[in-house]
Amino acid sequence: MQTNRLRKLLDSVLGLLLMQTLALYGRIRRIFSARYRTNLADMRVSSILVIKLCCLGDGVLALPAIRALKRAYPEASLTVICTPRNLDAFTGHDFVDHLVSLQLTGLGGIGELLRQGPAALREALRAVRRCHPDLAVDLDLYYKATPVLAFLSGAPIRAGFDTAGKARGYLYTHSAPREPEKHEVLCFLDILAALGLHTDDLSLSLPHDDQAAASAARLLTARDMQANQPYAVIAPGSSRNWPVKRWTPEGFAAVAAHLRHAHDLPTVLIGAAFEASLGQSIADAVGDGAVSLVGATTVRETIELLREAAVVVSNDSGPMHLAAAVGVPVVAIFGPTNPVKWRPWTDRAEVVTAPECSCAPCYYLSAMPNCDGHGCLGQISVSSVTDAVDRLLGS
Repeated sequence: MQTNRLRKLLDSVLGLLLMQTLALYGRIRRIFSARYRTNLADMRVSSILVIKLCCLGDGVLALPAIRALKRAYPEASLTVICTPRNLDAFTGHDFVDHLVSLQLTGLGGIGELLRQGPAALREALRAVRRCHPDLAVDLDLYYKATPVLAFLSGAPIRAGFDTAGKARGYLYTHSAPREPEKHEVLCFLDILAALGLHTDDLSLSLPHDDQAAASAARLLTARDMQANQPYAVIAPGSSRNWPVKRWTPEGFAAVAAHLRHAHDLPTVLIGAAFEASLGQSIADAVGDGAVSLVGATTVRETIELLREAAVVVSNDSGPMHLAAAVGVPVVAIFGPTNPVKWRPWTDRAEVVTAPECSCAPCYYLSAMPNCDGHGCLGQISVSSVTDAVDRLLGS
């Protein structure tokens, strides 16, 4: 597991010192500049900055909040600063006017931060200066770099999570607590509520990409799948940092066999390039009933593959949230993470957890005890997952 302890220590110590210094500067700035004493209700909002650097699933769940911001200020230009990990969650939406992707993944530990961090910071500062925001909304959760970026944007109104134990509320003018037992979609909307903004539209959707759909169809045809043939999708992986969130390859292979024999559905396996051997091992175990596209698709192609699936079976991961957003039935397998907070945001979902596991969920804010997942994910039976599949498919 990638813990990035040094990066977290730097953020905790240096980030706090920087935030306290900037907070003092902010109080002085309010004295001498009327712009920074203006209330949101009295302000003409012509530019909005949204910061969301992590991660793909989080980006999908943030969409209702971002859409509500644009609807509250339809004449404002809305810019999202993101990273390659979640860029595709924001691509193609009519409520996002500009996208800035910082070339920083957060997966390479302190080495990546030292190599690419300075350039990413310069790129971010150039972007925020170009958009000159009146309102900056930080949708990240715990690091202090994003409230610093919101402050340095020059926005007089700044909102974000004042997450318990993270001391990241110094630089916001408006903040909301991040409730550990509330779904993340609703937590993001709590930030808007702190600004006096509300919405009844909690729906998720992802724009259709004709080019990606055609490319995905070609990939299936190249692996001897017939055109318009119904299929299921299995996403057996998880973030590189959190392999502990993965159910067993043997379990996924058994589910794929069930899909073939009980529902006449071949399985398409999807995932990131570093999971290619995992996907192929499951496909080999299943035989004729499965093909692996793990590592062979872009995120946009993955979205279109999910859109056409009869059912999706996934760990708690980005593909699980993508599947929910395109409206297909999802079986979500949860171990150390909390389904109350992270379950698929759809009525067409079944969540499978260990029947008796006193230590789950144990994940919170990118940390968990030293755990191999055996106590929770290791206790989830194949039959509990196939029963969930059968319920969704109506048999």
